[in-house]
Amino acid sequence: MEKMKETLIREVESSAADLCKISEFLFQNPETAFKEFKACAYLSDFLKGQGFAVEVGIGGLETAFFARPKIKQQERPTVAFLAEYDALPGVGHGCGHNLIAAASIGAALALSRHLNEISGSIAVVGTPAEEGGGGKILLAEAGVFSDLDIAMMCHPGRLNLPGEEMLGRIKLKAEFFGRAAHASVSPDKGISALDALVMAYNNINALRQTLRSDVRIHGVITNGGDAPNVIPPYTAGLFYIRAATRDYLEEVFKKVQNCFAGAALATGADYKIEIIPPSFDPIKRNPPLEQTVAQNMEILNISIDQDDGRRGSSDIGNLSFYLPAVHLSLAIVDPETPGHSPIFAEATMSERGRKALLNAAKILAMSAYDFLASPELQERVKKAFGG
Repeated sequence: MEKMKETLIREVESSAADLCKISEFLFQNPETAFKEFKACAYLSDFLKGQGFAVEVGIGGLETAFFARPKIKQQERPTVAFLAEYDALPGVGHGCGHNLIAAASIGAALALSRHLNEISGSIAVVGTPAEEGGGGKILLAEAGVFSDLDIAMMCHPGRLNLPGEEMLGRIKLKAEFFGRAAHASVSPDKGISALDALVMAYNNINALRQTLRSDVRIHGVITNGGDAPNVIPPYTAGLFYIRAATRDYLEEVFKKVQNCFAGAALATGADYKIEIIPPSFDPIKRNPPLEQTVAQNMEILNISIDQDDGRRGSSDIGNLSFYLPAVHLSLAIVDPETPGHSPIFAEATMSERGRKALLNAAKILAMSAYDFLASPELQERVKKAFGG
């Protein structure tokens, strides 16, 4: 192992108490999308105390921040460590974002102490509202990442992976408009918006048979009518459509639109579809970055698991089309344990969770060092990205 990597590992270990304290603070103070005021202030104050220049409220988001070491602030290339810290309603940190923030800060802290020995620089970007709000998308659109070269983060999960696929996602609201009538006395005068919505739901179920295995479509009825003896004049539902590529996601979306149009035609109802932002892109993976992460996982004797094909969606998918990005995963629970659950949240505070936090910080720090120290790797990463 290179001497610098040994040094970075020791630096992370020396900061273990602080990093665990960060994770615990976030765990004890869960805040949902765009309301992470305590988290943003706590993380910003910590970084300021460690010699970082911190700007809060970047990209028009009150709970976002951008932090750079006060030395070598503008030098390129620059690695961005992504810090997530929003929680889930009712579940707290059931997605482990407390560990994500602590690991990214740990990696940045370790590297910041040796920037005079390394070409390039680093930054920590506090990205709020990953859970549905698309904070990274808004920050990217505002130009926050325009002077950065790669983005890195580690997500706690069920498997140890140097990178993983993610599905693109479109969220939509569907509404049907019929005509109210007494369901017994004058049913012939009514148009059932509920029948239309149920028919559309069943159309989608029938559609699934002819779709690729990476597609997921799921939805709920949010308004199904008010009284059994009144033919519902209005119904509504929320639906998610997911797919592994941008093109196929759009193709499936058009098929789902036809499911609603067909139901409206069959029942005589009118309908309306509204896309609810943000829409997520599937992640654009970068093999050279993932290979670098895998090599550093090996240094720490972390075995890489077989990908089980389970997929989610995240705003880092969109970000990965702005600049090369890597989203590694370290297991803190067994494979059958569900994410977004109280059990998963509790696991972030377990001994396994703490160990994963420190390993994540080490892997991120070493992988960032590899990138900054190797023009050849930088060129391969750029080529894989398409630049």
